[in-house]
Amino acid sequence: MLSIFDYKKLYLSEQSFYQFLKLDDDLIILDSCQSIFEIPIGESLITIFPFLESISQAIQTEKTIFLPRIDISENEDENKFFDFLLFREERFPDKPIICIIKDVSRSEKSVLEMEQLARLAMLENEYLNLQNKNIQLENIILQMRNEELRKSRDLKNLFFSKISHELRSPVNGILGLSQIILEQENPTGELKEYIESIYTASKHLRTILDDILDLSKLESGSIRLQKQHFQLNTIFQHLQLNFLQILEKKHLKLYFEIDEQIPHTLIGDEVRLTQIFYNLISNAVKFTEQGQISVKATLESLQANQCKLKFEVADTGVGMNEEETKRIFDPYEQVGNLSYQELGGTGLGLSVVKQLVEIFGGNIQVSSLKNVGTTFVFTIPFEFLPKQEISETHPKYQFFALKALLVDDSDISRLYTQKLLKQLGFEVSVCSESNKALEMLKNQYYDLLITDLQMPNLQGDEMVKIFEMNNPHKNKTAILYATGSLGLRKVNYPILLKPFSQEQLLFILEQVIPQEKRTLCSMNYLQKITDGQKDFMQEMLDSLMISIPEDISKIGEFLNSRDQHNLHKAIHKLKPSTTLIGSEVLSRIATEMEKMTLQAPTNWEKLQNYYEVMQKLVNSCSENMKKLAEI
Repeated sequence: MLSIFDYKKLYLSEQSFYQFLKLDDDLIILDSCQSIFEIPIGESLITIFPFLESISQAIQTEKTIFLPRIDISENEDENKFFDFLLFREERFPDKPIICIIKDVSRSEKSVLEMEQLARLAMLENEYLNLQNKNIQLENIILQMRNEELRKSRDLKNLFFSKISHELRSPVNGILGLSQIILEQENPTGELKEYIESIYTASKHLRTILDDILDLSKLESGSIRLQKQHFQLNTIFQHLQLNFLQILEKKHLKLYFEIDEQIPHTLIGDEVRLTQIFYNLISNAVKFTEQGQISVKATLESLQANQCKLKFEVADTGVGMNEEETKRIFDPYEQVGNLSYQELGGTGLGLSVVKQLVEIFGGNIQVSSLKNVGTTFVFTIPFEFLPKQEISETHPKYQFFALKALLVDDSDISRLYTQKLLKQLGFEVSVCSESNKALEMLKNQYYDLLITDLQMPNLQGDEMVKIFEMNNPHKNKTAILYATGSLGLRKVNYPILLKPFSQEQLLFILEQVIPQEKRTLCSMNYLQKITDGQKDFMQEMLDSLMISIPEDISKIGEFLNSRDQHNLHKAIHKLKPSTTLIGSEVLSRIATEMEKMTLQAPTNWEKLQNYYEVMQKLVNSCSENMKKLAEI
């Protein structure tokens, strides 16, 4: 006979969470597989599970009764859920009632856990939604505040911009007119004092307007840096001249020092860099009653076409304590008991400096000691033009055979500058005394005079004043000062700050030596004498392109044979041709060679050197003439 165990196997194999019971019509237990509950045989099912009493009658008529998820847990910590299935099994001979009990506690627990997790997830989502709404609300409030701040800032900047512009024009007018009265009308007594007061007050007011306008532009982000080529040496020279009057009044000295390794031509915003230096030096002058101010530029790093420069502006002024240095870049800041109202200015200068340095991509720091002085250090990156040989960017022999007088009491400086000048083609005379230099200037014409300012007995600028009064060549002689510091002097000629490089020297020489003295080849004269007639000019060019090389060849032959007489004649014959092609340099070389052929003894080595330069220049001029002939 089929047992209940066999039936269970037949029904669902060996699954332990099923229990099978065999019942008679009165639901008395006939057999049990005893896999879930320990159910005694012969006991009534209703006694064990009272809730089944309600179906005892229904089972007699219904084929199948299913009671899902019956909770028989005895306390809250338990989790006992069962499914009950009752039906009559026709396959057994006695056709018993079968009760299948399924333990669903695990699945019910999973369902509860899932429901709990779902409720937690829902709560978390609601919490996140509330957070997001709160963040959105905060963002809206922040945007509204930012918009209000932007409108307020724009309104303030617009106001400052307009009011500064409207005030600047009349202030500049007052400044200009009061300066004209002081310089041209020569007022005296109280009237002079009144006008000087007007000038000083107007200048102070313009400084305030400039500071306010700069800060307004910086805060609004409207300042954009420009890219332009500039020389640091030129900026420092201008700064020296700008501060000369106030330095003289306060008996202060201003020194500049430039690292020789710094590239000659930098690329950046020259105006804004000058403004940084101007504000820092102005600040130093205000708070320094005695001593000096020094500005130093050094190369911090160099790679490809980029360099980083470090600048230091130091003074021997009142200094600051540590707490004051922390606030020094704040607008309207005071230093100790000395306010900007007392010393002049707005207190905005250093705030402007800090923001400008940061716009450059740099940073600035300050160190200071009370009653000792203050040092500002800032770094700024720049692009620069790569160093090239002079012959690549400038005509190599543009200064050849020009005469220069170098006046310097330092043997080392004199030798160094003399070497640089000779490399550029100058014929250099040197002198270590100002009085002796005046004699040399009186007896000999020089195209260039370079003198140190700090000379013993007679200072360099005093020597120049005497030379200008007495020398008939003063208007033709270019003048340069070479010095380590301008000091308190007001000078009328360009300054070379020591130490300087050949590139710096070359740059300033091209500014002071007239272009007509440096011309290698020009068709201006030829156009003039041919009255602009192209055919006539072409004929002249064709003839010159044949005659000049022939003349140069003859000069070479006579030079090799040491034929002084014919050499003189050949050079003399070449000179008019050099004038026709507009070559001041060739003409100058020919003139000097012609003079040398008349001297005894003849300096053949020097003549040979001049001839070699002449050959190179003629070749260069020939190329230019060919190009002109093709036009």
